[in-house]
Amino acid sequence: MEQVNFCRSNEEAQGEPLHYPDCGLDNIYLVNGFDWDEYDGDRYLKVYDLDGLHQAIGLHIVLDKKAPTGQEMRFLRTEMELSQAELGAKLGVSDQSIARWEKGHTDVPGTAVFAFKMLYVFWLIPEDVRAEIANRFVKALDELAQDDETNDDIVLSYNHNKWLDTKSAA
Repeated sequence: MEQVNFCRSNEEAQGEPLHYPDCGLDNIYLVNGFDWDEYDGDRYLKVYDLDGLHQAIGLHIVLDKKAPTGQEMRFLRTEMELSQAELGAKLGVSDQSIARWEKGHTDVPGTAVFAFKMLYVFWLIPEDVRAEIANRFVKALDELAQDDETNDDIVLSYNHNKWLDTKSAA
């Protein structure tokens, strides 16, 4: 696994990158965005904006050209708070398939990789916006299936602080 370094853009590097296996991945290193706390003589790592860090790791995984490793799949599934059975149901496979993928016993089919990556990206979208985006997407697919004429013109309107395709606004 290739080493991946993460940093916060508004902070200077804190020396050598810190290995961060606490997320369940072996190849994650932090350049900054962390501090050390002491409690009863023991040192504890304090990571700033842990949710933001995990989202950055997740986006790195899904935007990578290669398929996620088993460890990376487990990381993303855990971030989405899905059991193996729940993820399997969403991808149309058994929980045993998910377990075999995560253990690296079998390769993940390309369509499942794509669907899994899309599922994670969709999960990142705030819940109150998710339904609107899904509905617009399904409506656009329906219109594509029925549309006999092609028109390359894209007409947009600005309404209620967002840009909309006039076809989807209708």
